[in-house]
Formats: sequence, C-alpha cells, structure tokens
Amino acid sequence: MVSSPISIVIADDHPALTNGLRGLLEIEPDLRVIGHANNAAEVMQRVLELQPDILLLDLNMPLQRETHTSVRGGLHAWAAVKGTGCRTKAILFAAEMETQQIVEAIELGVRGFLLKSAATELLIDGIRAVMSGACWEQTKTVPSFHQFLRTKHEELTKRKFGLTPRELEVVSAIALHGMPNKDIADWFKIAEDTVKKHITSIYDKLGVYSRLELDHFAREHKLPIKDLF
Repeated sequence: MVSSPISIVIADDHPALTNGLRGLLEIEPDLRVIGHANNAAEVMQRVLELQPDILLLDLNMPLQRETHTSVRGGLHAWAAVKGTGCRTKAILFAAEMETQQIVEAIELGVRGFLLKSAATELLIDGIRAVMSGACWEQTKTVPSFHQFLRTKHEELTKRKFGLTPRELEVVSAIALHGMPNKDIADWFKIAEDTVKKHITSIYDKLGVYSRLELDHFAREHKLPIKDLF
C-alpha cells in the first residue's frame, strides 16, 4: 500500500523564497506543498483549512497583512495554532536563531529547526525526521523531546543566556533592587544612555519586553545575579 505524501504549508512573507521552496520540495515524491501563508494571521487560517502534516514556519514574519516583520511573528502564529489542538507539526526556519528562541519554540511544541542558509537536502531530511516523531535541529536528530529541551536549557545555563558580566550586574540592579536607570548609572559610574543600551541588549537576548518580565525571567531561570549592597 502506497502512503500519502507528506503535506506541507509554507509560512513566509517572501514570495520568491516560498515559490523556490515549493519547487524544490515537490521534486520529492513523498512531499507535497498544499498552501502558504504570508503573515501570522494567515497561518492559523491555512492550518485550520488545510490540516497539513508539516508547517514550515518563518521565525520572523509580519503579524498581519501590511505590518512590519516581527521577531516573534512565527512563534505568535504557532502559539495560536497550538491552541486549536491540531495535529500539524512545525519546523521553524530563519536567517538566524538564538538558543533562547529555540527553547521557547520547543516549549510551544515546535519539533524542527533550520537556518535558511542550509541546503534543501537538510530541510527534506528534517521534514521526514519530524514526521516520524523525532525532534530535529539542522543535521541532528534527537529522538526524545525532553532530552532535546533539557540539552537546550543546559546550553543556556552554561552561557548565562549570552549576557555579559556588566549586563548581569544591570539585571541584578533591576531584578533585586528595582533601581531606575539613573540610579544604575550612578551606581556603576556609567552614562544613563549606556544603561539604556545594556537594557536593550538584555531584553533582546532574553526575549523580554519589560522590567516585570525581566524580573520574572531572572527568577524563573535562576540567573546568576547577586545583591549589590
């Protein structure tokens, strides 16, 4: 008995890339692209309408039509899709991905990760691996979801999420002491603009958007922060 081809929806806001991928994937007899989405709002519509086996999802995409690209567009779309209880499996792809973004995606149920610079053959391998029930990252297949997530958390812990020593001090000032920017600048004897740059960098690395989220993240992930007094 011949099994049905793996059905795929491509979610990316670049038509040239979408059309190119469609042509390359459909050379494979066991793969079939059945639709595409240009923004996060369309992802939900296409997945519910077409019920694909695989959603190939761009990390950075507009939330809605004619809006700017969002660094969380893809994850926002997938979180909405997961809420429907659909059977579709997601593979995230992007020009670049931070480890923290991968961890967040795994926690949302994404099962595959690929850089856009990778060869098409790797993507094809990844689609088949994810369809078989494995987790997959570029050229690495990991049978256990929990093993994959644990490994990523260990990577983040070792790297301190990419924060520099000074950035960790700024996190300490905010999370432990609630210090405003001016007080942080005075304490470390640096310019207030420098403090703002540190905070922007910290937010980008941790994927948070406010001091409240930063405080929650620091405590939840046990960042190595210390009392400054």
